Amino acid sequence: MKKYLFLTLILFSLTACTSMQGKSDYIPIGPQNLPVKVTEGKDLPVFTNVDQITRPWSNIGIQRIKHLPNNPEIIEASILKLQNFAAAHGASALLIKQYFDEENTDGRPITLATNLVKYLDDLSEEEIEIITKFAQTAALNSEVK
Repeated sequence: MKKYLFLTLILFSLTACTSMQGKSDYIPIGPQNLPVKVTEGKDLPVFTNVDQITRPWSNIGIQRIKHLPNNPEIIEASILKLQNFAAAHGASALLIKQYFDEENTDGRPITLATNLVKYLDDLSEEEIEIITKFAQTAALNSEVK
């Protein structure tokens, strides 16, 4: 029993260290209540260039993690955190738009800025309805101004 408690505490400590690295923020751009299709963030495709995306897509949000230490292990854990977040918000893929190469930062903190990619060629009826309502609300809000 003590062994399991000790292992649990170590795992919690490691998770806390990783999750406290950097400051994250999220800017929603499209509908945010889309059904989740990818349940494991690690299964979400990650692109580093828009030309790598060969399917029609839209950006449903921007997520950033700023002030990351220049450490490859922390960056890798942060990318997994971004993948999990994107998957939980119904994204089909993740596009890393800003990334500073560890070798060229001169010790400066690193920022990861990503787009949450939603493929448009395989939308379900539920997703089409959610997107339509979002577009109608956005149109009404723009007319009011």
